[in-house]
This record gives sequence, structure tokens and C-alpha cells, in this order.
Amino acid sequence: MPVRRCTCKRSGSLHACASHTGPRCCIRNVGGGTSAVQRRGWTPTLERVLTPRKAEDMEVDESDRKAVTNPIVYEHTGRPKSVLVRFMDTLLDMADDLPDNWRNFEQYFQLFYEFASIGPDQRRYLLKRRVMARFIDIFLAEKSPYAEFSKKRNRGKMGDKATQPEFGHMVGMCAVLVKNGDLQRDFDEVDLEIVKHQEFFSKSLYNNVNMNALCDLVAVFCTSYSFSKDLLETTKQGMNSVNASFMQPYFQILTRVLAIEDQRQSDRTKIGYRLLKFIVEENTKHPKIVAEVFKYVRDTAVPRLPLLRAIFWQHAHLFQEYTYFAQGETSELELLHGATRSMLQSLVPPAAPVAEGKQPPEPSEESVHALLAELLEHVADAKAQLPKVGEDQTGDHSSQIAEFLRLIRWCIRSSAQKQLVLQHADELLDLFSTIDGLKNLMDKNKLELVQLLLDAVRVCPEFKAKLLADDYVTSKLLHTYIQIDSAVPASITYNEAATPPFYELVHLLCKADEHTLRSVVTHQNFSWAITFVYLKNNFQKAGELIEDVLRMYCTSPASAAFRKERIAKFVEYDFRDDLETKPVAFMRYIGILLQSNEDRIQFCTTPSITTPRVTPFLKLAQALVDRQWKGGALETWAETMQNACQCLITAQSESTIHSENIGPSVILKDVCAGVATELCNTVTYDAAWSRLWDNLRLVLETLTSINKHCLAVVVCKLRDWFKEQFDKGAEPYVPDPFYDMCLSVASRAAMLPVSARRPSPSAAGIDLALLLACINMTKDVLDLLFWCVDQPSTSEFVVFSDCLIFFLSHCFGIGITQMGQPHVDVFLKRVVPQVPAPAPQVVQNLAVHVKQSLADFTACEQGDTKLASAASYLNSVAVAVDIVCGNPNFFVLVKAQVRRELGNLTSQELCQQVGAVLQGKRQADFQLCIANVTSMLSDNEEGKTKI
Repeated sequence: MPVRRCTCKRSGSLHACASHTGPRCCIRNVGGGTSAVQRRGWTPTLERVLTPRKAEDMEVDESDRKAVTNPIVYEHTGRPKSVLVRFMDTLLDMADDLPDNWRNFEQYFQLFYEFASIGPDQRRYLLKRRVMARFIDIFLAEKSPYAEFSKKRNRGKMGDKATQPEFGHMVGMCAVLVKNGDLQRDFDEVDLEIVKHQEFFSKSLYNNVNMNALCDLVAVFCTSYSFSKDLLETTKQGMNSVNASFMQPYFQILTRVLAIEDQRQSDRTKIGYRLLKFIVEENTKHPKIVAEVFKYVRDTAVPRLPLLRAIFWQHAHLFQEYTYFAQGETSELELLHGATRSMLQSLVPPAAPVAEGKQPPEPSEESVHALLAELLEHVADAKAQLPKVGEDQTGDHSSQIAEFLRLIRWCIRSSAQKQLVLQHADELLDLFSTIDGLKNLMDKNKLELVQLLLDAVRVCPEFKAKLLADDYVTSKLLHTYIQIDSAVPASITYNEAATPPFYELVHLLCKADEHTLRSVVTHQNFSWAITFVYLKNNFQKAGELIEDVLRMYCTSPASAAFRKERIAKFVEYDFRDDLETKPVAFMRYIGILLQSNEDRIQFCTTPSITTPRVTPFLKLAQALVDRQWKGGALETWAETMQNACQCLITAQSESTIHSENIGPSVILKDVCAGVATELCNTVTYDAAWSRLWDNLRLVLETLTSINKHCLAVVVCKLRDWFKEQFDKGAEPYVPDPFYDMCLSVASRAAMLPVSARRPSPSAAGIDLALLLACINMTKDVLDLLFWCVDQPSTSEFVVFSDCLIFFLSHCFGIGITQMGQPHVDVFLKRVVPQVPAPAPQVVQNLAVHVKQSLADFTACEQGDTKLASAASYLNSVAVAVDIVCGNPNFFVLVKAQVRRELGNLTSQELCQQVGAVLQGKRQADFQLCIANVTSMLSDNEEGKTKI
């Protein structure tokens, strides 16, 4: 901005004007009119940076100084030599206008801060001009020690509710001057007095002004013990006047003061401890403030201030009550209790020195023991904070002493500490009765106390023995109040965390004593736990513990009556909801109860009173049809059903039960259809055997063995599945056990009496046997088919079966190499002549094999290693041709198809070709197989004779 001389016409130069009062008088736009300062406020716009080239440029003519009334204002009469000095003086002349422009003066102080950071000459200039004192005087306003000299200056209020003035760079400039100067040589009394004034630190802390710079000032001035005491007193007063969210600046200053290492560090630390203790005691009605103090001790004092940590540890007993302190809102109290617990844990001295960069070692055993002893002495005091049973409860006490109990748990480490807990066992158990008597829906106190009792039982056998001797489990523990409100999500979440430690405690006590185990399992509240914790809610960990307790008892001989009673309840019990909610758990529960044949027979045959002939076994079986289960439910179903089925075949053979005792056939048929479907799907997609597959197979074999209707359904399901696979053009993968099971089902179905009912189980069994023969023409399956052919009642089922076409296509297709085996040849020679109409696919397959076998044989020379296999192949084809020739319907079609495959040769041409094939080879070895082929192709007897 262009500047010209003062236009007030009182002087020819800017600073020679006798009445010059600052920039408003002497700075004008060249063009006249309103000044740039008036338009833009006080903020200067620099067209270039004025940096001195030599130290002499910063010299000030001391003859210009004159006495002034205000000691913090420097005035001059002469003209400085340096342009930069004159420019900075001009900026200083604007200082009186700063309060009016408090929203925009941040860059003004930034300029002086950066100017002070340039070097010593710049700082010497600022000190001689008493810039630090003048700026702090503006910052403190009416609270400045030199406020009386500035009554005529503008002392307007700076800042409002939404915005505070930015004095950060001003404090930063003060820190630069103090850190880089000599307090005795460079600073006069005015500067030192105002920069060390406690009101300056108080206001800076209250407004959180550039705490790093303020800490740098503290580090310099606190080498004076008297200043340290004054500053700590200022900090205490400030901390006691703010709420919890504004305490961090005070903690930062406190840390810097107490971290100064000199001979008075211990004294300062003691003052710091008394300061924090005062804040705690004065704010008992404000738990958040006390919590902030304890967090400071935990996060800052413990790792950085060892002296303060030691003092707090010496007086730790004074702060233990804050783990169950009771004045305030619930959320604030939980914050306070947690902060107190974590602080006390952090204060415990380590067993060994902490190595840098390493994890802190375990706490000292002796110190932990001392802390635990103190805490256990306060159990009665903690109990007194809870309302008495039967009294009206005001407020929420469900977490009142939770952190206190958690701290006790943390202290239980060695055998000596276990003995301490044992000494106070009666008090802890009495406290448990008091807490449980309040019947809170979600009681964190009880959760922590149960965890404490569980830890004591785990590590202290004497504590476990005390509970067992007093019969505490059945008289007190099992009467514990547990409420599960499914409509309240928080209740579900709470019980997911609360039930596992409780039932683990019960589990450990049951495991240690058989009498306790029997008392627990037969207790009515344990029955409630089975239903609502194990079966109806998804409390996995607690459910596993309940299940293990149940298993321990049910596997003992004394549990027979208990199992019988439980199984009887299934008769009228509608467990469909349980199967929907937790199918795996419910079926495992059934499996635990079925320990003997008597249990299984009762489960399979006891009918319902309201629904006759419907048994628990049938209900569970029906579940497979009703639901599509995932996540292991089907595996558990199969295992349970297989367990229940173990007794059925034996019982039936002993005439103990009949198939009708199990239930209506219509339900069993649906079940068998579902099992068969699952079996086929498992075989299709899982080649390796699993426990699921084996259990499903055993269930299916059992049901088909005792109920013919089930057998009919299963054989039809298996037949349809195999046909579907063959229709897709792919031979299904059938492991040996599955093949054997299917063959067993087919055999039993084929041998059933023939009935007019369609589909006939006998016909379906024959169809299944034919399809199995396509996969593997074993002697067993062919013997079954041969038996069916020999029976007048079933022979037509074989001849007219659609599946016979699959079988013949297979035999004269990919199964051609099995020709020549006695059991195959005998069956085909018996069946093929009776086939009423040849299938085109069978004829085509055989013709292709004739052509290929002749070609392979012709291509082999004498002595060729492939000659034997080619001859074997040709012989198998010849046997097949011979078998087909036994059916006149086949003979004509096959002959014509072979001629087409061989290029429509005449008999003479065929004979010549055959002769060429035999040349050079041992005729005696292959004459029969060649004759079999060519004789079928000859037109008449003459042709056969020539051949």
C-alpha cells in the first residue's frame, strides 16, 4: 500500500509529528479518502518482507527514549535508522486498537511471534520495546498489574459465548523470548513481573491458550520453588472451578511442573499430591471430575511421574471406597468406579523394573496381597451401599459394587491370596445372598460376584470344599434369581454374559461331588435351566455346561428313573419350537437321555394320550420332513435317530414291538423319503464318507426292515434317483456301502409278494437291481435278477422293465468287455431271447463294437503286444453277437447295422477280408471268434461253409 507523509500538517516526517497518534493519523491512501486501516481494520498488508541485511539495521537510537508515565509503553522522539524498526514501531502503535478488533488479530500476533523467532537481534528489539509486557497487559485487561496506567485505553471485553480471541501466538512469542534470553540480563522488572504474574497463567489455563508454549514458560520459571508453589496453587484453584471436560490443560501444566528434576522435585510432588487429593475430596458430588483425576494418575502419573505414583500407592487405601462410591448418577458412578479400579491396578508396584520398550512385568506379589487384604476389609462397607432386601429401591444399584468385586478378582493370584479369600468366604456368600435378594433384571454386581466365586473355586480347593460341605449349591446357589426377557434385547445380552460363569460354577461343584450332581439335576430350577437356557435361547456356552452336567448324570446307573421320567414328558411335549430355535441342542438332549434299549423302546413306542399312535420318535422323525436344517442340525438328527433305531430291529426280532407300534405308516413313509433324498444328495456331492451319511443309512435300513411301506417308498426313491442320473448321461458315483445298501433294499423289495398296487414294490426292486447291474454286474445282483426271471410272478417285470433297456445298452455298450464271464452270459442268454422289441441304441452299440474289434484285430501283426487284448476284445464282441442271435428280432437288425458299419460288404468280400485277417496269425487261436462274427453276417449256408 503506497504511503506518504502525515497529512495532519504538523510535521514533515512520519515520526516528527508532535501530535502523531498512530496509523489512523499518519497512514493514508495515496488517492486520499478513507484510510486502508479503516477499511480493512488494523491488519497490515505487506507488499514485501522486510528482513534486515545487517545487525546494524536493528540498532535503536537510545537518545530517543524519554520518561513516560506508563512503564510498559515505550515512546521515542527520534527517527530510527532502520526501515524495519520504523515498520515494527508502526505496528506497535496499533496495539491500542487490538481489543476492538479481537476477532481478527490472530495474524498480528503471528507476525510478532515469527519476528521473534528470526534471531537474537529481533528479540532484543522486542524486549527493549517491552512488547511482551504490553501484549500481556492487553491479554489480562482489567486484571493486569498495570491496569491503573491504562484507564484511558480501550478495555472493552474480548470474546463472546461462541468465540474466544486467539492469543496463542502471543503466548508463543513470550515463550520464544523467555527460552532464548537471560532473565537477569535481558529482562527488566516490568517484563518479569507481568510474565510471571499468576493471573497470566490462570487465564491462559482457563482458556487453554497454546499449552505447549505455556509449558515452556513453566519449565523456565519453575526452577524457582516459590514460583512453583504459587503456580500449583493457581492450578488447584483453576481445576476446582471447571468441569471435567476442561481439566486437561491443568493436568498438562501439573505434569510439566512435577517432572522438573532438581532437589525440590520431591517437595513439588507432595504439593501436587495434596492438590489432586483436594480436588477429589471437594468434588465427591461430581463423580466425573474425580474420575478424570484418577484417569490422569493412571495414564500420566504412573508411567511418567514415579514419585507421584509412589505417594498415591502409599495412600491407596484412601481411594478404595471410590470403587463403590454411591453419590451421583448411575452412568457417572460407573465411570468413577471403573477409573478407580484401573488406577489402583496401575499403582501396584511391579515385581521388577520396567525395561524400556518392553511389556510391564507382573505386579509385585507382596503389594497385590496388601491391596487384596485392604479390599476384603471393605466388603461390609460395600454391602452397606446396597439397599436392604424388601426395602423400596431408589435409583439403579445393579452396578454399584461391580468394579470393587472386579478389583478383588484381579488380586487373586497366589496361594496366600487364596487363603485370604477363604477367610472372608462367609462375607462374600452373605453378600451374594443380599445381591440376589434384590432381584434385579440385569445385575452387574451379581455377575462380577459369581465370577469371583468361580475364580475362588477354580484356584482354591478349600473354598470348593466349603461350598460342598454346607450344601450351598442346592440350598442357595440353585435358587439364584435369573430372568430372561426375550422382549428386551439388553436382557438377552446380559444373560449371554451372566449365565456361563454361573453354570460353570455349578458344573465344577457337580463334577467334584456325586451327591451334589444328583441334587442339581433333579432340582426343579435345573429343569427350568434345561428348557430356557439350554433349549429355548441361544446361550451356547451356558448350554454346553448344562449339557455336560446332564450327560455326567445320565451316564451313571442311578439315572434310569430320571431318564424314564424325562422321556415320558416328550409324549405330550410339543418340541417343534425347540427344533426351530435350537435343533442341534434339542436332539443332543434326546441323545443324552437314550442311554439304554429300554430308553429307546420307550422313546419309539410310547404313544401320546391326546394324539394316539404318535410317539416321540415319530415327532422327531417328522421334523426332517417339516424343516430344512443347516449348521449341523441334520447331522445331529441323524445321530439321534440312529441311536433311537438301534433297538428296533432287535426288539422286533424278539417280538417285543411291531412296526405298527412306532406310528402311522404315512408319516414313516414321508420320513423315509426324506432320508433317501438326503442320502442320494450326500452321495452325489460328497464322495468321502461322513458320519452323517453312515447314520442316515443306518436309519433307512432300520425303518425299511421293520415297515414294508417304508421299503416301498425307499426303493422307488432310489430307483428314480438312479434313472435320473442315467438320463443325464453320466454314471453316478456309488461307493461300495451305498451299493450294498441299495442292493439289500432292491432284494427285499423284489421278493415282496406281487400286488396289483402301482407302483409295485417288486417291480421297483427289479428296476433298481437292473440299474445297479449297469454300475457293476456283480454275481449277487445278477443272481437276484436271474431269480426274478425264474419266478413266474416276476419274470415279466424283468422282460418288460424300462430299466432293462438301460441294462442292455450298458451290456452291449461300455460293458461289452464283461462278455465271456459265466454269470453275465448265462443271464443274458436267458433274458435276451425274451425281449419283445430290440432297442435301437442296443443294436447301434453292438454294431460299432463289431467294426471296432475287427479293425483293432486287423491292425495287429504277429507278435504284437496288443494282439492278446485285441483278440480278447474281439472274442467279447463275438460272444455278444452270439447272444443277440438267439433273438430273431435282434438278428435281422444287428446284421443290417453291422453291414452298414462295414461298408455294405457282400458275403464274398467279407470272406476275403476275413481271410486276410487270418493270414500271418495263428488261426487256431482266433478261428472261433472270427467265425462267430462272420457266420452271423453270411447270407446262407453256402456262405457259412466257405467261411
